[in-house]
Amino acid sequence: MRSGKKIAAWMLAAAMATGLLAGCGGSSGNETTAAASAAEGTTAASTATDKTGDYSDKVITYGLTTAWDTVNPYGSTSGSIYQNLVCDKLYDRLAFIEEAGSGVSPRAAKSWESADDGKAAIFHLDENAKWHDGQPVTAKDWVFTAQLITNPKFDYGLRSEFNTWAGTDENGLETAEKSVGVEAVDDYTLKISFKNVTPVEDWLILHNKYFYVLPEHLLGDIAPEKMKDDEFWKAPIGSGPCTFISELSGSQLELGSFADYQLGAPQFGKLILKVIASTNTITSIAAGEMDGFYQQPTTDDALAAKDMGLTVTESSEPTFVGVFLINNQNVSDKRIRQAMSYAIDKDLLIEQNLQGKGIAPATCVIPGSEYDCGLTWSRDVDKAKELLAEAGWDSSRKLKMAVTSARESMAAIIQQNLAEAGITIDVQTVELATMFSGLQDGTYDLGICGSTAMSYPLWMSGYYDNKNATYCQITDTAYAELQDKIAAETDEAKKKELVNEYQQLLWDEMPLVMLYNGYTFGVQSERFQGYNAFEGGVNNQAVWKWSVKE
Repeated sequence: MRSGKKIAAWMLAAAMATGLLAGCGGSSGNETTAAASAAEGTTAASTATDKTGDYSDKVITYGLTTAWDTVNPYGSTSGSIYQNLVCDKLYDRLAFIEEAGSGVSPRAAKSWESADDGKAAIFHLDENAKWHDGQPVTAKDWVFTAQLITNPKFDYGLRSEFNTWAGTDENGLETAEKSVGVEAVDDYTLKISFKNVTPVEDWLILHNKYFYVLPEHLLGDIAPEKMKDDEFWKAPIGSGPCTFISELSGSQLELGSFADYQLGAPQFGKLILKVIASTNTITSIAAGEMDGFYQQPTTDDALAAKDMGLTVTESSEPTFVGVFLINNQNVSDKRIRQAMSYAIDKDLLIEQNLQGKGIAPATCVIPGSEYDCGLTWSRDVDKAKELLAEAGWDSSRKLKMAVTSARESMAAIIQQNLAEAGITIDVQTVELATMFSGLQDGTYDLGICGSTAMSYPLWMSGYYDNKNATYCQITDTAYAELQDKIAAETDEAKKKELVNEYQQLLWDEMPLVMLYNGYTFGVQSERFQGYNAFEGGVNNQAVWKWSVKE
């Protein structure tokens, strides 16, 4: 079912923040190849067909400017968008999130409704859903997955995404053996119980992106503590629109079209996901070497692509954001963080990186959007110096900032801006995963990432999560407490007051700096059909709609 209400107002992904990250990188690794097809006509790319034709000879090559962590959907701690866009194709989720969170439509679940006075959700699963080995996907598989990821013996760093489920603690761990409130009403009816009243669509937007179903018949006998090291992940069997063919770790992943996918087989024989340098994306498409890529191209690149005759699309809202990450444990005085915000020349970054097609924000709420409380930013180096003096800043101290190669030009501007105020930083170019892990363990003080903004004011709450080792190392509970109040408030006027309070908290504490909100672009080859460049921003892509026009 498709939600008919205006979902974007109050359900856009809070947890989405941790996932919508941009960077570049890649490394070589060992190649893994799938074993022979477990069920003839389902897993092999050469047999990918539907009722309208044979697509076995159609190949789509799609670029990722950063490598995925693993093909295990519960094996990553980064939650990066690249990780999700890979797993999204191999494994199924309950619902598909439309571009910019504008709606929710069926995927593994055909329909859903609220139950138990709003404290539960009932999902009617698609009876046609199958595993890549031909076995049916049932509610028991979803229950098995829920019990696994909330089991304390299973090492999963993002399980707090599921702490809204009944039977879990604040960290998303089961409170007793198999206590999680996820149950199979029958083979094709799944019930999820919540701790509090939770609109079904809200939960789907907020947390559905991390809930991938796993096959109980293949994994049920493996001890949770041994799950991550099992041979299964070398050639995984999922129930998503694509099947696993082979992997060259950190470099290339080959997938096939799953002929029995319940929403329809993708109209290609093979999908090659390839790690590519961000500087080579447009030229690779122009040369016919690639059909599309995930990473928002710069305005310059988009204009150049248009001049080349490539297909270029532009977003209607400035939903792409640049985020200046600050390790709040290493930089504990909020006056220093405030000084950074005043010192950084956001307007210059917008001009240099977006050709002026952007807006300088004060907080994570999009300027001019429905919940913008009116806070405005302007550069003030003198104010930055004043704040540093009040904080007793040691001008001889040097902060370490990690960035990917795609962010080097931004880092150079910020480095110069902060030096004007009296803050010296050492910039190191690293892989995306290295930057995030270094921010988490305290190796780095600063970093830069990109994300997709939404009108929902809590879309970025994952960055302020005090329950996990977040990129900004925040331990203050004030953010989470206010976020919970906002999420629970049903009166729109009162909710808006709380959102205003939330924005003021973010402005006063400045746990990170929002650099810009920019308009985004998509570039693709003419032969690549059915592709929406902006769906990936909400961590999924309707790959079953993709096709090739020769």
